[in-house]
Amino acid sequence: MGEQNVLLKKTQKPSYVQRAYDGIRNLIIEEEISPGELLSENQLAVYLNMSRTPVREAIRRLQAEGFLESRKGLGTFLKPLTTKDVRNIYEVRKAMELIACETSIYQITDEEIEAVRASLMSLLARHEAGEEIDRMEFSKLDGQCHDLIVQKSNNGYIKILMDQIYFNVDRYRIISFHVSLDLEESTRQHLVLLDCLKERNLEKLKAALSEHLDWSLSLLFKHLEL
Repeated sequence: MGEQNVLLKKTQKPSYVQRAYDGIRNLIIEEEISPGELLSENQLAVYLNMSRTPVREAIRRLQAEGFLESRKGLGTFLKPLTTKDVRNIYEVRKAMELIACETSIYQITDEEIEAVRASLMSLLARHEAGEEIDRMEFSKLDGQCHDLIVQKSNNGYIKILMDQIYFNVDRYRIISFHVSLDLEESTRQHLVLLDCLKERNLEKLKAALSEHLDWSLSLLFKHLEL
């Protein structure tokens, strides 16, 4: 019985740490935690409805991944991104997505392409009808096409790397989006990417993807004034 309890705790522990990890990441993406802000284990534990132990381990994991920084005698803070950081992130993002599309273009089904297209067109229709679109919803739909390209790639290492890249991208993409200004152009560019995927035209897809990511980076710098 004792051994079973130990084994049970061992199998449960990762799930709580993962929940804490995902929860803290979401708080960062949703701007509940700002760059340079001190993280409180107690407050996070209460908010996430769990003990401090998994929260502490999740914070250590985020720190090891470079998202948080520890300041001696002060605590752990959300690490701000510099202009150089953003450029480097997008440089790696572009390289990884261009590699991913070399295999995913042949793995993505027409049904998957049309599902993303339908989501984008629905959002655009609501916007054109005068509905105020939430930035978080806009950001999530904006990332659907890119997620599809990466997740359907045959390269597992790209998927792991892109999880961290997208986290940093999402931190600033959400607050930089001006829905009224960017939604129509963003949707147009993503529809072009979907057309390239459906045509199985790799050369055209790479060119459109490269152009789109350059536009996204310039938009980020423009709105954030980095």
